[in-house]
Amino acid sequence: MMKEIIFIFVFLLAGCSSGDTSKIITDSITSPMISTVTNNELDSGQIIYNHNYDNMDRGNHDLEGQVVIDLKYYNDHAISRGNIVYFTNPETKKNLGKYGISRVIGLPGEKLKIEKGQIYIDGKLLDAFYGKAHRLGDDLESLEKALEHVDLEEQVRKNLENIVKYFQQTSVEEIEIPEDSVYLIGDDWFRSNDSRLFGPLPADKIEGKVVGVIGSPLS
Repeated sequence: MMKEIIFIFVFLLAGCSSGDTSKIITDSITSPMISTVTNNELDSGQIIYNHNYDNMDRGNHDLEGQVVIDLKYYNDHAISRGNIVYFTNPETKKNLGKYGISRVIGLPGEKLKIEKGQIYIDGKLLDAFYGKAHRLGDDLESLEKALEHVDLEEQVRKNLENIVKYFQQTSVEEIEIPEDSVYLIGDDWFRSNDSRLFGPLPADKIEGKVVGVIGSPLS
């Protein structure tokens, strides 16, 4: 009898674990690192785009400057979550510049919401390096821990407090992404103009995929 009870208990624990896993979306393919490309390696379908903005900064500035765009990539490939895309900004946001780059977070037909800086897709937590709010590569938990240091300069502390407050308050009610659109968010949430502001982006505004940067990333 005791063995049966233990078996049932273990089975229930396994069931709970499986259920928790089913509520998570992971990405084992996308890397936070960006490839470097030399001018000699460019092909006829690739261009160099001077992206002089820090919305994709993860703390190493590697996507500020000369970015390599493959204009033909999506002729043969589907848009995937985690891709960094080169797109035409919505006309209502002309002040952002004609073009921009940002990361695909939500795909056509999915339901997306954000709660306190954490992204959920179809009710499942997005467990990826880009699945939660970041500032220069630091997430909310890291920033909160940084505030525990007693020797911070006053201005540094105030800046950290502002970012922490911003992330804690960053929520988006669940929306369904149209079948012809994607949802974009830049890697530095504090600096990014993306779908949180202009909504899902029609896929026909995506001009190509970011495949690397020219030369070595800045350190």
